[in-house]
Amino acid sequence: MLECTICGLLSLNAVACPACGSQNLVDLTAKDDSEEALPTEIPGLDDAADSWHELEGSKPAADTDDITSGLTNSPSDLPFGFQGQSNISVSRLPFGIGSHAEGIPFDQATNSEDSTESNEEHKFELSNDELDQPIDLTVQEEMPEVVVTRPDTQRITAIEEEEADDFVRTSSATTLPDFVETPAEELIEIPDEWKIYAAETNMEEIYAESSKIVEVVHEPEEDVLVYQHDNIVGYPGNNADTQFTGQSMSLELHSARAMDVNLSNNPECREDLEAGYFAIAKGSWSDAAIKFQRIASRMPGDSAVYNNYGLALLQRAIEMAKDSDQSNQMLATSQFESAILALREAAKSNPDESLILLNLAHALLVSGRSEKALKIIEVHNDKNTNSVEGANLHAAALVSLGQSVNAKVILSKHRGDSIVDENLARLL
Repeated sequence: MLECTICGLLSLNAVACPACGSQNLVDLTAKDDSEEALPTEIPGLDDAADSWHELEGSKPAADTDDITSGLTNSPSDLPFGFQGQSNISVSRLPFGIGSHAEGIPFDQATNSEDSTESNEEHKFELSNDELDQPIDLTVQEEMPEVVVTRPDTQRITAIEEEEADDFVRTSSATTLPDFVETPAEELIEIPDEWKIYAAETNMEEIYAESSKIVEVVHEPEEDVLVYQHDNIVGYPGNNADTQFTGQSMSLELHSARAMDVNLSNNPECREDLEAGYFAIAKGSWSDAAIKFQRIASRMPGDSAVYNNYGLALLQRAIEMAKDSDQSNQMLATSQFESAILALREAAKSNPDESLILLNLAHALLVSGRSEKALKIIEVHNDKNTNSVEGANLHAAALVSLGQSVNAKVILSKHRGDSIVDENLARLL
């Protein structure tokens, strides 16, 4: 009796397990150290044979009891076995569990074939009495052939609907009338006041005209000169501004002035306007610029608001130019440009206002744009011939351009003003 160590199946004479094909079989007939007797035959095999003979009505052979399974006493074919037995395995499988990696040993295969032939000789022999008994063979009647007939497929046919009696089918051969009358469109009369009386456009004349190109050349502005007001002797402070070129000569200028703002249409700006005037009087030019900028956003295009806004930026730029810190002096350039832009916007809104022209010329002159300041002040003096401030600005612009003689002639016509007299004293 052999037992598979992989799946536990019991088998008789077998090289490999019939269930899993493993060759790891253990011979149960071998005795262990305790010499316990293992079963040498399959339990119940004799009872099964007797019951089989009773059913068949045959007698068992005389030598069946003497026949025992050759596998019970045969040693195991495993290369190793129970209690360290070393045997040679016989495998007929070219691959799989228990196969030989180096091929099938054909010598062992021939030995296994001899053993199978010897087992075939031990067959049961039937007695003569059993052979003499007639064997009843019952012939089964032939089964009738079953013919399967498929049912006919039912085809669905369309049901034609019955047409109503009053329905008249028009045939494709119906002829259309030769003439079809179309309703006349009603013309809607346009009122006379909506009519446009114009001549037809001559497209050829329009496209025949040569295109006109207007070329605008922008000249670069002059370099900005930063004036060091602290180096000027006798600088008047807040009462007047001083214009100079280099370190040779400088003239005093009248201070720029603010304008009254009309708030009849914007009464909500009165609080900011009062705060802006108070900041100008106190000399807080940053706060004044913020207040007038807020008013300008609510009153766009008002010349007085932009004049006051530019005035605050101009005074702020002059303070930054006088600062000892070099970074603030560099920022004064952009502050001068902002002041000039605000004053230009005010001059565009009201070009006839003399005070705006004076402030714009003042900003151009102190920022180093003497030629442009001279053009603006000449326009102002043509309209206001007796203006002392205009004459003083004109003379300061001429001095910055190196025309001191002409400046002295202009100032001599307006003696009696303190600033003009001081400038004449410097020119002598």
